Amino acid sequence: MSDGQLRVPHEYRVATSRVGGLAFTILLLSFGAMLPIWKDKEFAPSTKAIGSLLVIGFCLLVVGVFRAGTLVTAEGITVRGIVRRRRLRWAEIARFGKAPNPNAHGRGAPAFLTYAFRADGRKVHLPYVDDKHVLVDREVERLNALLAERRGNAA
Repeated sequence: MSDGQLRVPHEYRVATSRVGGLAFTILLLSFGAMLPIWKDKEFAPSTKAIGSLLVIGFCLLVVGVFRAGTLVTAEGITVRGIVRRRRLRWAEIARFGKAPNPNAHGRGAPAFLTYAFRADGRKVHLPYVDDKHVLVDREVERLNALLAERRGNAA
């Protein structure tokens, strides 16, 4: 493979350094806010339980964000969301393409997202293959080249 081609396995995910400190700070603040509630005898046990469940849910959400990503392997693409994991074999993918992000109104949101277009016409969003994390045009080209190579090998 030349340097311009995508090497497998390859993973697209958020850099821990980008959000690690922020997530840690938010978790500390969440537990710090709950500490007086847990210690105070005035609060009902149900209030303490609900607050605890909210903090645990938030912790799971943070873990889910770190876990999310797109994994490219010799067998296909694995898309890990916060809750769900989806696997696409190379034979199921017709092409890769980019599209404008309909939710890019806010500051910091990517302007373009990348999708795997399935043979049945549906599209699957590829997390972290966007213009905030990679050069989208280059990655779409590299993914399509890898798709052509893998589908050629499968034939």
